[in-house]
Amino acid sequence: MRTHTSAKLPALAGVGGVGNTSHRTALRPCVQHRVPSHRQNLSLSCPSRCRTMLISAASTAAAPSAQAAARSNLQQGSASMEVAIQELQQLCQDALKTLGYDDQQSLTISEVLLYAQLRNNSNNMVKVITGGLDKLSDEKPSETHFQTGISAIVDGNHSAGIVVMKEALQLALEKATQSGCGIVGTNHTATGSGAIGYWAKQLADKGMIGIVLSQSPEYVTPHGATEAIFGTNPFAIGVPSENGSVVVDMATSAASWFGLVESDRAGQQVAADVGYNAAGHSTTDPAAIYKGGSIRVFDRSYKGSNIALMIELLAGPLVGGAVEDKLGSKNWGNLMIVLDPKIMGDSKKILHDVQLMLARVKGARKAEGVQEIMLPGERGDRLAEQRLAAGKIDIPKSLYQGLKDMVADGTATPAPQPTSTLPHSPITSITPEAASISSTSPTVTSTMPDVTGTNPHPNSISSPSPVLSSTSTGLTSTTQGASSSSNGVPIITSIIPEATQWSDGEAGTSGGSISERQASGRTAQLAASSSGRAMPADITGQQQQQFEEDVQGQQHQEQQALQAQQPLPRRRHLSTKLLHPPQSTDDPYEAVSPPLYQTATFGQPSATTNGPYDYTRSGNPTRTQLETQMADLEGADQAFAFASGMAALAAVLRLVGAGKGVVAGDDLYGGTSRLLAQVAPNLGIQVTNVDTTDIRAVEKVLVAGHTKLLMLESPTNPRMQICDIATLTQMAHQVGALVVVDNSIMAPTFQQPLALGADISMTSATKFLNGHSDIMGGILSVKGPELAKKVYFTQNAEGAILSPFDCWLCLRGLKTMALRMEAQARNCSILAEALSQHPLITKLNYPGLAGSRGHDLNASQATSGGSLFSFETGNVKASQIIAEQTKLFKITVSFGSVSSSISLPCYMSHASIPAEVRAARGLPDHLVRISVGMEHPQDLLDDLDQAMHQAMLVIGQEPVSLAQFAQPQDTEAQLLYKIATLERQLAAKS
Repeated sequence: MRTHTSAKLPALAGVGGVGNTSHRTALRPCVQHRVPSHRQNLSLSCPSRCRTMLISAASTAAAPSAQAAARSNLQQGSASMEVAIQELQQLCQDALKTLGYDDQQSLTISEVLLYAQLRNNSNNMVKVITGGLDKLSDEKPSETHFQTGISAIVDGNHSAGIVVMKEALQLALEKATQSGCGIVGTNHTATGSGAIGYWAKQLADKGMIGIVLSQSPEYVTPHGATEAIFGTNPFAIGVPSENGSVVVDMATSAASWFGLVESDRAGQQVAADVGYNAAGHSTTDPAAIYKGGSIRVFDRSYKGSNIALMIELLAGPLVGGAVEDKLGSKNWGNLMIVLDPKIMGDSKKILHDVQLMLARVKGARKAEGVQEIMLPGERGDRLAEQRLAAGKIDIPKSLYQGLKDMVADGTATPAPQPTSTLPHSPITSITPEAASISSTSPTVTSTMPDVTGTNPHPNSISSPSPVLSSTSTGLTSTTQGASSSSNGVPIITSIIPEATQWSDGEAGTSGGSISERQASGRTAQLAASSSGRAMPADITGQQQQQFEEDVQGQQHQEQQALQAQQPLPRRRHLSTKLLHPPQSTDDPYEAVSPPLYQTATFGQPSATTNGPYDYTRSGNPTRTQLETQMADLEGADQAFAFASGMAALAAVLRLVGAGKGVVAGDDLYGGTSRLLAQVAPNLGIQVTNVDTTDIRAVEKVLVAGHTKLLMLESPTNPRMQICDIATLTQMAHQVGALVVVDNSIMAPTFQQPLALGADISMTSATKFLNGHSDIMGGILSVKGPELAKKVYFTQNAEGAILSPFDCWLCLRGLKTMALRMEAQARNCSILAEALSQHPLITKLNYPGLAGSRGHDLNASQATSGGSLFSFETGNVKASQIIAEQTKLFKITVSFGSVSSSISLPCYMSHASIPAEVRAARGLPDHLVRISVGMEHPQDLLDDLDQAMHQAMLVIGQEPVSLAQFAQPQDTEAQLLYKIATLERQLAAKS
């Protein structure tokens, strides 16, 4: 298990420490890996094959004296000091801000580092001052891919590992809370994930079981080898118990990389079996191990090597982490698995049994000389508790001074705005005689224009970027004639004399033809001028290339700095995602409305090669855009647009196969019932209908090896019954069956079947997706790439695809879906509440009505009762009159339009179901179904009131006004209603 040592951190003076400015400028950076010069001597950011320091002639000559001074300072810096914990965390946050982290990121990182610092874990704040948390110039906001109801991959896009891990933790927790299990991997992070036990503890503290595996760069050699292949590869588990969280964490290496760095800086040797030098020989010199050598596994045997390989496989290829040159590619992975104990049984008993197991370990018979058996992490936790109680912690003086120096050096840039700098100290003059870097660095202030942009992260909220005023190290120069392009990046139109002679066409990309020699020279001059730097005349070709790389690096960082202004990415709300969908096709004109590709065929690159599209049945850019957006909204791996909802369900039926069975509800849409009753048998498929609100009844008909599909509706159409999607899905999966949920009534606005465990969500595009009753379509949103392949094959082979124009109309309708459905649901609730009290209505079916059957279950898996309801009158004639005499409710078989509709399902949408079957299923002929639109609710109430008045007269009942059961919607009517209510109350008292 991980042993937390109390090794002190020596001073950094003389070895490129943060506070040693003169030595920092004496180091030339690694050009290939863009490592800042003051970090290079520690080899913190370059692969093992690139650990050579390129030191100028001047600094090389002074090396002996510098080493002697460094050794002296190291010994002097080994002392510790006591500091208030609150002061230390604030100092750490301020130092992180000088690296370009914003307030929230700095707080997150400092919390993880403090967790380690309090426990003497080597993953502590030393990382801040030694380059272990330096940001990369190409950092972008993270992106979430391959998202399902229980899993996702977060691409860090070279963001800080700790920041990405926090995002992964929140995502995994959310999925585990909803589905009982959350599995989230991360990749492409610029820095490490911090003390791995921190993340396991966070999960256990929330009552979850957490398993965290972390891949890291190549520092560790497999057993029997001397070449670094594995990372230090720590893993941790966090388990809740009756007495709190238990965290077990360990690294698979004999030493941590930063631990070796600390030992080296303290002038300490390590054990002879810890690692090898570059030649493959055992060594006690820590520098020889981490500079080109390798660390051994923790037990120096094949067992430790096997564990390291397990973590490498799970936290590497499985999550998109690199398998070679991980440090050079800045891509190592993490895997976080979160389980809710409830899915494993009685959670209280599990927590009790955990405590029982811990008690057995603590109470085991002690070996001679042992005073207490310590649980994993117990010693560190006790130390942390003592320090937190005292409010103070002892730390190396050099760490405190290093953080203070960083904050002092960064005062020119107001936090939390990141400083726009070159990747290393700039070259002020280079001569062939002495290729050295000057220690003097005049400054140039580069002010970026106001930029208002959107965060490119697909799951974050767009926000404007503030003005970025950044000060860069460089030569003093005046930049003239700078204007801004539409994206806020400065366009240099006139800076140096030669440049002023060019036309706009020559300098830009819109026109002008010049020779390669002129383009190369003038591009370099423009680049130099854009950063306020003039290229020296006496410069070699190699030095010119270096100079141009420096300038390009600064320009790139200035552009990236704009993105750094964005807040920590968070998941977007659905209403925002509807308006800002992920882009699946390239549009050079950035059209606000997606382009319509109304074509059957596409030209190909040649007679023997194919482009991305060839024939619209197989694929069309407009359909791809719709399918991509629907997959995003549903949390699916892929979505497919069909010509109708029934075409989509027919494709699902193809997944079953002859001789196998389908279990479906007994209250289904009429078209679905017809498909299962008349088409499925012809395919050799056996269909069993069952009341899906009865879990035990469903369980009895699910047959392992035979049942291949469970088909659900919730709410059902038209009786609005609610079934437990998550529980039924789990039962179906246990017998090897897929689950499809017809989600047409709720759409992704109110319900996410895939998040509840379903494999396929079918949503009718005819209904709420489009919302205007001017297209027909059905969308299948699918989990899993293999299942998606099968669905696509059927879609392409049978050709029941949604046309490009219908896709385009649906894309247009999606933009307002959240607003429409929320307004319709509000209206529906008002109508249902009033009708439920009217004497003509013998039964009303609406899951949004408090106290109704299925209300609580629906509230647990959906966010609304929706905008459909049905009711019974007990009299077919009365129901017919209500339907026919309303003026605002159009008699129609569909639902989900912006305008209200009404129908008698047994005579319309469900007429294909035999009368005896309808009667057996409790579907009476007098049932009325209403789809509520966006009209003013008072108008809808008045319309129903007059229709019901006529119906009651015809069937011989005394008419009763609906108004007395409804809360008035007009302001004046509301006032009169309140007055009448008060009068009744006063009359009752008298």
